[in-house]
Amino acid sequence: MASIRTITQECMETDKPLVSILMAVYKPNEMWLREQLSSLNAQTYPHLELLICDDCPACPLDESVVRELITAFPYRIIRDGRNLGSNKAFERLTVEGAGKYFSYCDQDDVWHPDKIQRMTEVLERTGSPLVCSDLAIIDGNDRRIADSITKIRKRHVFREGGGLAPSLLVSNFVTGCAMMVRADTAKSSVPFVDSLVHDQWLAINAALTGRIEVIREPLIDYRQHEGNQTGVLKGVVTKQDYYEARIENMRNRLADYKSRLGGFSEVRQTIAGLEEFNEARSRYFYTHKREDLRIMKKYKKFARQDVLIETVMPFVPEGLMKLAFRLIQNGRV
Repeated sequence: MASIRTITQECMETDKPLVSILMAVYKPNEMWLREQLSSLNAQTYPHLELLICDDCPACPLDESVVRELITAFPYRIIRDGRNLGSNKAFERLTVEGAGKYFSYCDQDDVWHPDKIQRMTEVLERTGSPLVCSDLAIIDGNDRRIADSITKIRKRHVFREGGGLAPSLLVSNFVTGCAMMVRADTAKSSVPFVDSLVHDQWLAINAALTGRIEVIREPLIDYRQHEGNQTGVLKGVVTKQDYYEARIENMRNRLADYKSRLGGFSEVRQTIAGLEEFNEARSRYFYTHKREDLRIMKKYKKFARQDVLIETVMPFVPEGLMKLAFRLIQNGRV
């Protein structure tokens, strides 16, 4: 009877939908990668595959590390022969994934054992296209810095439900390594746009097809270190850096929004408002006209902090602006 129960249990487990873990790596810190891979192997969910895009042809991933640590489910390493960059690496993985659900994965975090189990349960129960969770924050030495991402990113506010696409055009609360997406939603979002990080692009497309669900507790230890790809005003040192990062980048995003999302009536008005707002910002940066400032304040709901900074930026010496940017990047403003 024991063997029959075991066989029955295994059959029930393989009846669960396949979840593809999609991991992009680029010159990973081996210690952190080992911790991440070990946490994937320890997932309680029984039906998984791991696809790894090794995005550094010049310094390829040591497959023996993956072979040693991933023993509970199959894995495959994809090598394109050229550096794709983060967005295109995740796009390639999205095309290759075979699961019903996709769980996107960075190379240096630590997943809680029940992460995939709980997220799959939510999507199976609700039929929603995307679920995300909160994140605990750790440093390079595994010390916990915060028990929620909202503690270190004060403007990070989780929102749940339908009709979220307009707000997601402006700001994102879905972190790629802490989300799970229906495969059909993710694949219909290909090709990813260059002007947005993949998680925001996927969140927008998911919001256009249904509800976004939120698990309001951390299911991942998110590692903060100098090599993180995103951050508040990351890489901004001068006023011109700011213009390119915040205003020129928004212009590129709006071009992508219009070409890829213009057919959705629920975001058309927001896109038009963002375009008027951003053109006023661009003009004000160089001419400082009151009429453009008036338009910026009219649409300040899109970016309150940006409007505050840009109102005074033309009149602040470059050296003081550099100091202000450092304070913002360090979370002191």
